[in-house]
Amino acid sequence: MNVLIIGGGISGISAAKVALKGNHTVTILESSAEPGGLMARIANCRVGFKTFFDEIRDNERLTLISDAKIAKVDKKEDKTFAVTLEDGRALAADKVIIATGLTPYDPVEYKGKRVLTSLEYDAVIDQRQGELPADFNNIGFFLCVGSRSKDYPLCSSVCCSYTLREVKWTLQRAKPEITVFYNDLRFFGQEFYMEKAFRDAGVKFVRANSRYFEEDEKGVTVRYFAGGQLKEERFNYVVLAIGLRPNPQLAELSNLFGFSMNEYGFVNENAPLQTDVEGVYASGGALEPMNIKDSILTGFGAGLVAVKGPEILAKAEGHDERLYREDEPEFVLSDGNTTTCLFYLGTENPGNGMFYEFVSSKFIEAARDLRKAGKAVYVLTRNMVTPSYGEITYEEARREGIVFIHLEEDETVAFDGDRVRIAREGRELIFNADKVIRFDDYAKLLKDREYLSLYRSEPQLRWSPTKWGRKRYHVGFIRHPRDKRWEKREFLGALGEMILDHEEDRILPEVNEERCSGCGSCKDSCPHNAIEIIFEEKTISVFGPNNSTKVPIAHVKDDTCVSCGLCASVCPSDVISFP
Repeated sequence: MNVLIIGGGISGISAAKVALKGNHTVTILESSAEPGGLMARIANCRVGFKTFFDEIRDNERLTLISDAKIAKVDKKEDKTFAVTLEDGRALAADKVIIATGLTPYDPVEYKGKRVLTSLEYDAVIDQRQGELPADFNNIGFFLCVGSRSKDYPLCSSVCCSYTLREVKWTLQRAKPEITVFYNDLRFFGQEFYMEKAFRDAGVKFVRANSRYFEEDEKGVTVRYFAGGQLKEERFNYVVLAIGLRPNPQLAELSNLFGFSMNEYGFVNENAPLQTDVEGVYASGGALEPMNIKDSILTGFGAGLVAVKGPEILAKAEGHDERLYREDEPEFVLSDGNTTTCLFYLGTENPGNGMFYEFVSSKFIEAARDLRKAGKAVYVLTRNMVTPSYGEITYEEARREGIVFIHLEEDETVAFDGDRVRIAREGRELIFNADKVIRFDDYAKLLKDREYLSLYRSEPQLRWSPTKWGRKRYHVGFIRHPRDKRWEKREFLGALGEMILDHEEDRILPEVNEERCSGCGSCKDSCPHNAIEIIFEEKTISVFGPNNSTKVPIAHVKDDTCVSCGLCASVCPSDVISFP
């Protein structure tokens, strides 16, 4: 089968990996001079992409065409595609995957020498650039530039996470004063712990939407509205977290291949990772704004469904025991005789932060139902996490009359039965609600589960988006609690990842249990957490009623061991060996 992938970013390369693993022929069309897309433009991701791509770069069944532009597409009677490039080259494709990625917003109305986009700032703090500017003393980061706006209402999903990492990379090289101005902090998994760590380290967070920049030779004066008054601060540099929008090429490709697009400029997803044209699939930023992890996930899934067919999902669901999912807890809301209801979306526990996205959607859904029933509904928020299309639902709720009250950094909230008190210096707001539903109460139902997005370190999660172990792949709610539309995408992504993980039987290390002292050297050295120390009963030669004891012994977990041999090399007693 000939698979044509349009886009050589991380999602397109992920799709190519799955198709090549199935011994299919793959052609990647990249519109720029080199593959990599947005990921290759980020200093701390550039090497990662190269490593990822190098695994298939020299595959004899892969063809990469750079600076490529399609001039014409004909769909034949046998449902294959004849594609003509602008240079006259003709390509034949049985299946097509649209992986065009995302395009950063260009804030021409703001930019200057000291007002930089996040990508421009990334180049400044790149370790390869040598010394930082001499006046690198006070940096202001501003979120939601070019997204969540009238002309582009979607949330770009990744800007908050990227800013958090730029704060980290900045602090690794220098110790400037840092202020982050935000609307909502939309983080993922472990990132809420990172936020707390940076707050404890002195990074200041300010909830403020309006802002005005005035740049001169020595810095930038910023005016913003917070705490009920207009404020002014001075920064050496200002960093704009620019939004991500659909690639303009999508509109051209829609005309060429015939698939439809939605009102926001993304591919209409007819079924998971499928367009409404048979044989044409989509992944990554062609579907909606998403992060690197999800771009890889959808790339794996699109590659799989392209070569295996859409029916693969129905065949695997419920039949492959490696696909692990859990049902989300039911959100039960009994309104009784309630006339006024208040939802409190806030927590002081960073461990609950990863549930913000899930609980935000549940609270909005319940609030809308109550509002339609004629109730007065308030949503008091520390953080409303509704990435991508979730922002549209959030906006619809506001238009339906639900009152959202956003707490600023210095505001406190206290509950006394049905009495709610919001206060800060110089202001107090008190009102009564017949029913109060709190974030932390609902988060209790979600805790004590093995969520992949929380318990896997970032690199493992990024390159292996669904794999928990070799015999278990997390999908849906247990991968990361969020909108249901992701679950079937994750099923397909997991199936694609399984194909890449398939290999010949591994030779596992053996432990001589009689000689093992259980010292733990092997466990401490294993980079895959594939060794555990267990305690086994052992008979001892003593006189009396107790003639046995428990002794520690190293045990190899066959579902996570990759047979690298490191454990054998560090064992001080030479009790670990390979057959």
